[in-house]
Amino acid sequence: MILPEFFALLGIDVFLMLSLLTCLLEERFPKAVPYIFQIAALIGYGHLLVSREFLGIFGEDMRFWYSFFYLLVALGNIIAINLYLAVEQKLWTLAKVWSGVVTFPIIVVSVFFVSNYSSLQGAAFPTLILQLGLVISATVTGVSIGIFLSPDLLDKLRRRRKEVSKWK
Repeated sequence: MILPEFFALLGIDVFLMLSLLTCLLEERFPKAVPYIFQIAALIGYGHLLVSREFLGIFGEDMRFWYSFFYLLVALGNIIAINLYLAVEQKLWTLAKVWSGVVTFPIIVVSVFFVSNYSSLQGAAFPTLILQLGLVISATVTGVSIGIFLSPDLLDKLRRRRKEVSKWK
């Protein structure tokens, strides 16, 4: 059985993954962004430490909702990075790859665990949504990886990187 604090742990992992990925793409993000994600992960750890003291006071529903809210904030940051890459930086190709490799899989994994938790708790969650989400995620991930690994696309990315470095 999944405890409600699992969703906070999943959110912490998402923030740490975002910190690592923004470090790897350092020239496309402001220098402070990875550290902000690390602070958000530390806040999640603090959240777990504080919630441990209130296990007897808060019911399972309350623990679920504040852990779920933390996970939603982490997922919102993934989508915000995707929009930042597409709209602000005008890196449409990288935004497409990000959505296929990071955004959709993480959201589908989160939907899977939330649906599993809700089914174990007796709440009805339509399994059709989960199955559709898994199929769409697998399709988008496969297509984006195929597009990303095509030689023509890699040449375009290299040319753009050289153009960006010339303007700095």
